[in-house]
Amino acid sequence: MQYLFLNKDSVWLEFHCEQNEYLETTAQEDVWHTELRPFGYANLTDFLEQRKAPKHRAHIAELLKEYGCDTLEGYLNVTHALSLNDTFWVKPVDSGLQWKDVSLYRNPFNEIISEAAFDGSVSSSGFSSTSPEFSTDGQYAKCWVREDDTIQLYKTGGVFGVEPIAEYLASQLAAILCPDAVRYELAFYHGELISKCALFTSERYGLAKAAALTKDRTISGFLRCFESIGSGDAFRRMCILDALILNIDRHSGNFGVLYENDTLQIQKMAPVFDNNRSLLFDLDSDQLKNMEWCIRHCAPRLGSDFIATARGLLTDDVRADLKNLKDFRFAGHPEICIEPERIERLNAILQCQLKKILA
Repeated sequence: MQYLFLNKDSVWLEFHCEQNEYLETTAQEDVWHTELRPFGYANLTDFLEQRKAPKHRAHIAELLKEYGCDTLEGYLNVTHALSLNDTFWVKPVDSGLQWKDVSLYRNPFNEIISEAAFDGSVSSSGFSSTSPEFSTDGQYAKCWVREDDTIQLYKTGGVFGVEPIAEYLASQLAAILCPDAVRYELAFYHGELISKCALFTSERYGLAKAAALTKDRTISGFLRCFESIGSGDAFRRMCILDALILNIDRHSGNFGVLYENDTLQIQKMAPVFDNNRSLLFDLDSDQLKNMEWCIRHCAPRLGSDFIATARGLLTDDVRADLKNLKDFRFAGHPEICIEPERIERLNAILQCQLKKILA
């Protein structure tokens, strides 16, 4: 089938899909209508496949299969490869659809798909393509929900459900150290504890993940990358925040840059987000009593050592801000109970990390 790859209503590429003798489907470029390419673009098949939600995300494999999105052409025909990260999409060459008809930023979400993405209750009921669930990454069950004039991401925890609490507490510190950081709240959704946050992309600004920006995945490589766009301080602060909260899951897929969707012009580092695998989320309050063991229990994905990375990235301004954190304490939630003992022990661990960084 012949397709158009568009940015909003601007046609960027004409392409087609073909299947080989092994029943493998690939997307083949025909005619480009622009010199621009999406961030991280290597070839069309990989780019489109990478827009799919990963099958290891809770409930997503069954969801993709149920709605015919487990093949490349099925995915394109059903979802138009839409994402809340940008304004790219796909349609058959003879389709009369316009951006206003499919934009995830404007149109109602399919509630059936949202429910299925959250709790696995897959249904064969009616379906429309305006759902962001097929392109949302990460491993935890989650869904996008419209609240008044905002789009909110609801995300659950794992077996013990502590991740939303970690996200909520970490955001208190992030608000001080990383002023543009995404704010997280706690709530219950269908009886499950969730963290929730507002979408920070829009029809004007998209998100490019760090993995698409540079092949040098070292701390120094990323620092050079972000310094080149005037966001070196923001990157330093994110890494130091990770050291303070023992974030074991910072990787090149959960930080990046904001850019203008129409021109792909990079604006600045994206707000810090996704801190749910921090603050010893996988340990209970009794285990937190052994502070030094808890700290040794953690290792970063980005960089090789929390303290070495944080010390190496310190500047005079950041050091001054860290000194002001000596009286910082995590606060409980006004309506949802968080064990006071847990908060107390996390405060002690935070101060221990702070002293090591400033030593």
